[in-house]
Amino acid sequence: MMTKKTIHILGGLLLLISFSAWSQEKEVVQNKALTLWYTSPAKKWTDAFPLGNGRLAAMTFGGVAQERFQLNEESLWAGVPSNPFAEDYRAKLTKLQKLILEGKTLEANAFGLENMTAAPASFRSYEPLGDIVLDFKDTTHISNYKRALDLETGISKVTYRTEDSEMVRESFISAEDDALFIRLSAKGSKKINCTISLARPKDVRITATPEGKLYMLGQIVDIEAPEAHDENAGGSGEGGEHMSFAAGLQTKVSGGKLCHTEHNLVIENADEVLIAYTAATNYDLSKLNFDASVDPSLKVRGILEKLDQKSWKELEYTHREEHRNMFDRVQFDLGTSPNDSLPTDERLLAFKNGAKDTGLPVQLFQFGRYLLMGSSRGPAVLPANLQGKWSERMWAPWEADYHLNVNLQMNYWPADVTNISETIDPLVNWFELIVETSKPLAKEMYGSDGWFSHHASNPFGRVTPSASTLPSQFNNAVLDPLPGAWMAMNLWDHYEFTQDKVFLKERLYPLLKGASEFILDVLVEDSEGVLHFVPSTSPENQYKDPATGQMMRITSTSTYHLSIIRAMFKATLEAATILGEGNNERCKRIVEAGKALPDFPIDKTNGRMMEWRQPLEEKEPGHRHLSHLLGLHPFSLIDEETPGLFEAVRKSLEWREVNGQGGMGWAYAHGLLMHARLKEGEKAYKNLFTLLSRGRKSSLMNTIGPFQIDGNLGATAGISEMLLQSHRKDAQGDFILDLLPAIPSEWSTGNISGLKARGGFELAMKWKENELTVEVSSEKGGSCVVKANNRLEKVKLKAGEKRRLVF
Repeated sequence: MMTKKTIHILGGLLLLISFSAWSQEKEVVQNKALTLWYTSPAKKWTDAFPLGNGRLAAMTFGGVAQERFQLNEESLWAGVPSNPFAEDYRAKLTKLQKLILEGKTLEANAFGLENMTAAPASFRSYEPLGDIVLDFKDTTHISNYKRALDLETGISKVTYRTEDSEMVRESFISAEDDALFIRLSAKGSKKINCTISLARPKDVRITATPEGKLYMLGQIVDIEAPEAHDENAGGSGEGGEHMSFAAGLQTKVSGGKLCHTEHNLVIENADEVLIAYTAATNYDLSKLNFDASVDPSLKVRGILEKLDQKSWKELEYTHREEHRNMFDRVQFDLGTSPNDSLPTDERLLAFKNGAKDTGLPVQLFQFGRYLLMGSSRGPAVLPANLQGKWSERMWAPWEADYHLNVNLQMNYWPADVTNISETIDPLVNWFELIVETSKPLAKEMYGSDGWFSHHASNPFGRVTPSASTLPSQFNNAVLDPLPGAWMAMNLWDHYEFTQDKVFLKERLYPLLKGASEFILDVLVEDSEGVLHFVPSTSPENQYKDPATGQMMRITSTSTYHLSIIRAMFKATLEAATILGEGNNERCKRIVEAGKALPDFPIDKTNGRMMEWRQPLEEKEPGHRHLSHLLGLHPFSLIDEETPGLFEAVRKSLEWREVNGQGGMGWAYAHGLLMHARLKEGEKAYKNLFTLLSRGRKSSLMNTIGPFQIDGNLGATAGISEMLLQSHRKDAQGDFILDLLPAIPSEWSTGNISGLKARGGFELAMKWKENELTVEVSSEKGGSCVVKANNRLEKVKLKAGEKRRLVF
């Protein structure tokens, strides 16, 4: 549905100007160890190659008769801001708490389901922007086909021969120039004959011009059920004309002819075709909303106009250098294997069937870094969502939202340790606004001066309970207001790695104080003086009520919530001490509250860490969430210095896995991380093997369950944790850099450089059998303890100093 305003915007797009001539550049030799490649085009979406610059994303399929670039722009979301919650929420919460503390769990559950939810149950989805489609003529006699993605440069390349000619197709998305670039070239008698199209199934108008430009102008029109399908049975919000968006594509043709139809461009007998594309919406991060007064076509025009005087050589060089400046910070090698020369799909199949391949985990590790760079760096303004920024369906699984009960956290676990800390910037910028949005709601709903966020959020700042149905909203969201506090712990990790005290004082400490304030305000004292967090739950598992056999979620102070509270209190106190505020009244309240919290619960009959306060029968003993083990990872509450809890976690994880723990890629990634913290290298590797082999896997994309990027990013974090851990401190408060704490026997030889450790240290390690050489450096200087081969070495560095150690 097009409005007068959108037609006016289209007129603005027609002012876009053409490229100047672009020149050829000599081919750059690829690093084969970091190249994913195939001998055929992608048949399914997850086999295509992801390209991204944080804001724009594309999946390129590499077809011969037809090439498809499936497109995303990070802020293109259906829906409008909405933060519904039940009327008289605070009074109802007080009643619910009272019922739970009195042991009236069934009554509390029924009361909550009846009284504490609000429509719409959820919100609308992240949407794809559309496709660039290239339809080629005369595609017979094809040979020597190859498509490749060089992770080190972020450039995808397709080559094949047709009779006496070589056809080449290159593409990348530049962060510096904020556009997708495609170059088609032909060498030989065959020429390029193709039709170029922009496509989207709804809400757009597409126009072609004689100058070789295509324009897409659109506005999302949301229609409420039952007139249109809604993925959330409990509703996803009001209908109407919502976010506007625009895209522009322009071409330069050499040695041939350019024509156009109403909606397409037609290329005839060309030697080379150069394409540049970009897109924009009228989303405004500062408002957590779209701005109807903003013309997105002007953004598109501004980006493309800047490219007018730039050659292909310059654009590619700028992109390559910017990309490699980040990517090349970490070099990783575990040795060669016979499978290094195999196409990626064949390599994965061989690995699944038992072939030894040390290079494949290295590729998975670096692919995760590549994906995080491509979905969360400038010019991005939003963090990586459940699918990063790559999403094909008009209604994505789980809306491709920001899930804060493990998934968004997992997305950013590899950021600091793998030396791409700036990928966290979009997360911080968005999250600070989430916090501000929640403050008046915290006052009204909880009577708190702090802040909160429930488990599912979006670019419109949803912080109140959200889920697909109203009963699910109660069980998954109303019972869990602490995911926001957990998310803030990622930012505490970021501080520990960077030691950026300006960030700590100005941005992080206010978040920690507010989260702790919320927890203090919500905690309720029982008759014995023990503080409880109620209502509570453990994502997304259930227990059997002993009296009735009914499956329940509602509880008091689950181990999950206890872990978040203790971690948040610990971080807040430490931050306050660093900033000279350790004796203020809030800190005193935190200390007293910490003393009154219950201990971590261990089942005396089997020694396992319990998920709830009592030894209850789980509905799913092998549940994918490991929420009750967060004290081990990502928090540093449980380690070798707490052997009883350490062993309880180990037994609980073993119980989960015996009963089938997993089912989703991110769950195996978290299992990998847990085993790494437990110093169980072979078991960690087993989870890594599953991530690389489960199902009919033909790409490195996480396809265990619907594609979610957390499985990839969690795997990268897990491999890092196998190689380096730095979450513990010694008695003097110096971080312990534990080297190779959980490597499997297959990794007996290797080297890695560029990994970061907490305390602001960077490491380069080389090992073979029982000998390890490490170089420790620090830009800011400081003290740490290096641990390897059962030996400890105290290291004190000046700013910029390096120290070499042999173990």
